Amino acid sequence: MKLSKKTIIFLLGPTASGKTDWAIDWQNQFEAFEIISVDSVMVYKECNVGSAKPSDATLRKHPHHLVNHVSLDCIFSVADFYDAAMRLIDNIHAREKIPLMVGGSMMYFNLLKTGISMLPSANSQLRDELEKKMLTNGVEALHEELKKIDPKAAHDIKPQDSQRIIRAIEIITSTGKSLNANFASLQTSQLKEKYNLIEFGIFPSDRFKLHERIESRQGTLVGDKLLEEISQIQNTFKISTEHPAMKAINYRQGLQVLEGKLEKSELFEKSLYATRQFAKRQCTWMRGWENLTYFDLHQQEKATEQLKKQLNLLSAV
Repeated sequence: MKLSKKTIIFLLGPTASGKTDWAIDWQNQFEAFEIISVDSVMVYKECNVGSAKPSDATLRKHPHHLVNHVSLDCIFSVADFYDAAMRLIDNIHAREKIPLMVGGSMMYFNLLKTGISMLPSANSQLRDELEKKMLTNGVEALHEELKKIDPKAAHDIKPQDSQRIIRAIEIITSTGKSLNANFASLQTSQLKEKYNLIEFGIFPSDRFKLHERIESRQGTLVGDKLLEEISQIQNTFKISTEHPAMKAINYRQGLQVLEGKLEKSELFEKSLYATRQFAKRQCTWMRGWENLTYFDLHQQEKATEQLKKQLNLLSAV
């Protein structure tokens, strides 16, 4: 009997928990899997060192959709991610394959699972104009512009949150309605209602072991290569410090070094602390995640067996 619902697999986990290794191993075992990256920094072609992006050799052998997807001359918003991910899911299913969504951007995963209002799609011309204004006059000027057209939205969105400000202006300008009116009048499309979701999470029972992993990896993410990468990005794109990629962990601290706001000798410790705090927030998200099957850092084999069982059960329906 053919399934009425197609399958999607989520693999969530905090930074440095081994998600990429698990995904690659699963793809070796399950030929039907296609990997979709759920990461807000790896999406940019130029962010390689500080994002812990898989090597070019790994990506050639195991392609990750939405890695190296756009350049830094644009801002890839949450809505852009949702639209791109939904198109990929449809295309992968059309090839009779299974999307394996892997990453640590918990907000992205939550958005996919619970749905997004069917708001107007991105207006590339308007967005280009807004991004140029932000780069020239700063994000605060855009926030003032939002305040003029929708005071309530401006009150709810932080003045530094460039992505949400740009998207809000885009929606309001396109529809002629306030942001709240748009959200109130539109229904959401929920992934969990349309597909069979298999949701696995790598969750460290011993936080110290995760901290050890983070620290052992951190030296490869920050240092001269990161500073060179950021310098090259700044020279090529002249982007603002408000660009989401430049506010990401490692890039934010590296940029502070280049601007003289942070000593180079402090870069490792400052970025390490920020990464540990980020991992803590990721684990907090996961604790409240409905229907997530948890596995410890060392339980990949157990997770693989459980995955096989669930896939066999679905195929036997």
